[in-house]
Amino acid sequence: MTVAIGKTQALEGDVSALRAQAEEFRANGTLLREGNGTAVRLLGDLSTSWSGDAADAAAESMGRAEQQVRRISDAHVDAADAADSGADAIEGYQLLARTSITQAEAEDFRVAEDGSVTAPSALLYVRGEADPEQLVAAQHALDEKARQYETSIKQNLAGMATEDAEAAEAISSAFEGMSEGDMNPEGPPTDHSTEDRSDDPLYPNGEPSIDDIDQGDFGDCWLLAALGSTALSNPDKIKDLITDNGDGTYTVHFQDGDVTVNDDALLDQGADQGKWVAVVETAYAERDGGTYDEIEGGFSDHAYQDLFGADTGNFDPDSTNDLFFGDNKSPGDSYNEMQSALNDGRPVTASVDGRIGIDGGHALIVTNVYERDGVQYVEMMNPHASNSTDIINGVEEAGGEAYPDGRIVMNIDDFSEEFYKVRYVKDWD
Repeated sequence: MTVAIGKTQALEGDVSALRAQAEEFRANGTLLREGNGTAVRLLGDLSTSWSGDAADAAAESMGRAEQQVRRISDAHVDAADAADSGADAIEGYQLLARTSITQAEAEDFRVAEDGSVTAPSALLYVRGEADPEQLVAAQHALDEKARQYETSIKQNLAGMATEDAEAAEAISSAFEGMSEGDMNPEGPPTDHSTEDRSDDPLYPNGEPSIDDIDQGDFGDCWLLAALGSTALSNPDKIKDLITDNGDGTYTVHFQDGDVTVNDDALLDQGADQGKWVAVVETAYAERDGGTYDEIEGGFSDHAYQDLFGADTGNFDPDSTNDLFFGDNKSPGDSYNEMQSALNDGRPVTASVDGRIGIDGGHALIVTNVYERDGVQYVEMMNPHASNSTDIINGVEEAGGEAYPDGRIVMNIDDFSEEFYKVRYVKDWD
């Protein structure tokens, strides 16, 4: 449960592990209460025919069992609250650290992974006939500003580490004196149910299609965005990825080895999506450990690499101020990069974090870029195959248009302002 603390964690990290753990604790607590209620009802029905010592013993046994289950269930609730509280606090420190890092790098200061900040050369700011004393004074001022940035960033990185440790301690304390069996009762708190898709065609539209993508309960937008963008730009890559073995099993050819899954036990994420999508999701989860949790959160460029062995790239769509560490791309440069990839049949996704009405990180499929009346536009599709009212309103407030069917259209300047990363395939081989 330990969070790796550093610049990358502050800029791109999330606390999904803590959130998932909170959900697991609450699910386990509910499972305990419901299971105990069923047992008590059954024992109560049986004890109605008992009398004397037997009836007294049954009543005492039920009372002890209820108290024990209540204690364990309450501990699960406390642990869930501790995990959520820790996640909230870490996100607060992340926001503060991210603000300082972004501001520092926008002013040409270099921020190391551990939060250390180095000032740029005063020569970047003092030009012309500046004398040595002016340069020294300017460098001192820049160094002092670097120290202030470093103090703020490191304080907040340390705060993230402290909150993570305190959350772990609070969770541990909630279960003090309890056994492993108490903490994790029998049941499927983290694994999602499976579904039988043996009667469904692998490709409902005849071949892999972006229309087959429909994200449900899973937090695997990164994977679905990669699959949808590939189905849109180069569906043959999907066909080459999956082999139908003709016996109700399908083999997915990852770059580091094959994984075979049964079509009568595919992960069910509660959405109506193409069978081939469920096949890849199930295989990915089995490859990485066997549960849904294994594909909770990730990056689309990693999926391109794992599935297809692609050479990938990513960039900030507006990083003209990132002189030292950034991509130094203007919105116009980013438009051209996406246009070139799409024209070449290379998939593109875009990532947003806490913007346009989306709470947390989310990856979308870039379906098209085009120019109209001198304005360049980016067209995207939400892997959920729909947009909530919050997203529709958020996109409109940001200057774009969003539709209930999942489409989003923004001009390149607004897109570059709201989205923090574009991920794409540079080369398939």
